[in-house]
Amino acid sequence: MISPQQALKILGKRPAKSLGQHFLIHQATAGKIAAAIHPEPGDVVVEIGAGLGALTLPLSKSGARVIAVEIDSELAAFLHRQFRAKTGEETVGVECMDILKLDLVALHDRFKRKLKIIGNLPYNISSPVLFKLMEGADCIQEAVLMLQNEVAERVLAGPGSKDNSILSIMAAYHSERKRFMRIKPSQFHPPPKVDSQVICLTFRKCPLTPRVESPWLLQVVKAAFSHRRKTIKNSLLASNLPDLTPESVGTALEEAAIESRKRPESLGLEDFLRLARALHKKSGKK
Repeated sequence: MISPQQALKILGKRPAKSLGQHFLIHQATAGKIAAAIHPEPGDVVVEIGAGLGALTLPLSKSGARVIAVEIDSELAAFLHRQFRAKTGEETVGVECMDILKLDLVALHDRFKRKLKIIGNLPYNISSPVLFKLMEGADCIQEAVLMLQNEVAERVLAGPGSKDNSILSIMAAYHSERKRFMRIKPSQFHPPPKVDSQVICLTFRKCPLTPRVESPWLLQVVKAAFSHRRKTIKNSLLASNLPDLTPESVGTALEEAAIESRKRPESLGLEDFLRLARALHKKSGKK
């Protein structure tokens, strides 16, 4: 593959700030990131924001079926030409579309296997994409994602961290999380203003216990973090969760063994699982 600078010159375009385009220029780094998803023949790998193909190229050599998703029509056409000539469409398929509109369930059903997800996520869509992946967790085997430091720290955070958030709790519920590598701005064209990290998410085969349905857990976690400066009890009472009273919240917190004066960020996944279970029973839901 030619360098991003050369490719952009040929295309007569500049990186689009509106799309958060920063192209990885070091092939060795791209190779390490691609290898982290463990691509093998028979795998279906969805690449988010394929750009100019830095990750697509090493993925295409693995024998996996690569679905390269790119919203920029000029870059998508460039990728299509490059990989049609090099590998053929049976190995790499290019989809020009918004990743948030990609139907992961339909892909899973089409190929009859869980998906592997990889990509360099622009800051402005990082959280929506992460929540989309969590919604489709049953269809995903693992994900390797390049994120700006701030977002990566939120995904990896644990109880007591200032970065502990809705994203932290829900990512922990759906997957085992780990940091893979840090990447300096100098590895991109153009260089971003912040460092990046690559994280690995291995999606769970079985739900954690006590078992709580993901949509209900998400409601409870959102309610808890809706007023971060308040205690967990007051935050829940000030939230949009229906039919809560000081008595019912106090009883649920006691049942979940959570001190009512704790702050939401001090709680871990296990705390929220117990709390969601207790609140579910108090609500009378079936």
